[in-house]
Amino acid sequence: MTEHANSRPPRRRQPDPLDPVKLRRRRLEQGLTLTAAAKAAAITKGHLSQIEHGRRGGSVPVIHRIARALGCTVTDLMPDRPRVSA
Repeated sequence: MTEHANSRPPRRRQPDPLDPVKLRRRRLEQGLTLTAAAKAAAITKGHLSQIEHGRRGGSVPVIHRIARALGCTVTDLMPDRPRVSA
């Protein structure tokens, strides 16, 4: 197989800024359906579903809108950091 002059190297996937498990748990704790949460965050139900399943990330504005729709901060939806012992 030959490479094209315009071909780009594959993009490395950035770590997801949100913890999909925390996101889904928070949505369910708020009693929101996927449809209602997506509407409140001004994104599609499919987009939110993909974020909840870790298949897709979200832009910074989308992440902020999701957090606002769920009544929490972005930090509440981020993965826990491992504690470093001294």
